[in-house]
Amino acid sequence: MHSPLERLIIREKPALALLAVEEMEPAYAALVAKRIDSTYPHTSSILSQLEDFGLLRARPEGRVRYLQLTDRGKEVANALRDLYRLLQEPKEQWKSLERLRSIVASNSGQPFCLGPLRRDLAKLRSGGDEEIRLAARELDGLIVAALRR
Repeated sequence: MHSPLERLIIREKPALALLAVEEMEPAYAALVAKRIDSTYPHTSSILSQLEDFGLLRARPEGRVRYLQLTDRGKEVANALRDLYRLLQEPKEQWKSLERLRSIVASNSGQPFCLGPLRRDLAKLRSGGDEEIRLAARELDGLIVAALRR
């Protein structure tokens, strides 16, 4: 049997709410509701549950309650992000890799613009299947070589 926290976090809106709080600065219920395409009352209820489970804390300031993840909330958000990355279809990962390849191919003469692409490649190297990881590693090597020139 799953714990109440497991049942909560596996649902779409609570997971999205937790990730939204992490990504937004400042975060408060109305903004989170808009971001996750949910009603304010439903989002408020979700956020209260997340707070009850110790995943976030609210800091009242006037009429607004600013939200911030706890250390445990950050760990859960990172785990959710990793899970979403694992669940991403390989087809989408290949599309992303091809897009990066075309950028690298069309960017001759300005290698300094290629550095930021390495972050996207790092995501592909850390997840996906072995073929995608190898292709991403190879493309990253090309970028590193271009940056050294």
